[in-house]
Amino acid sequence: MDDGSRTVQQIASDVGNAASELYSKLDLGRELREHPYRTLAIAAGVGYVIGGGLFTPFTAGVLRIGVRAAAIPALQTMLADAMEGQQG
Repeated sequence: MDDGSRTVQQIASDVGNAASELYSKLDLGRELREHPYRTLAIAAGVGYVIGGGLFTPFTAGVLRIGVRAAAIPALQTMLADAMEGQQG
């Protein structure tokens, strides 16, 4: 049982060291000072995905709205180009 707890402690230590190394390489403090809203949005997105929100009805609805919002201007451009081609 003692070996198991030592292994958990070693894993926790390794994770802490890896996180510290990643923090120093990315310079998250500077990033947070220079771009606080972007950093907040990234953290919220990562938390949402890690929290299991990726495969939910809410996410499906948001994606559906996003696809429609992106498709409408593209379709308008295609139709306008087609109309110009017929007139020209």
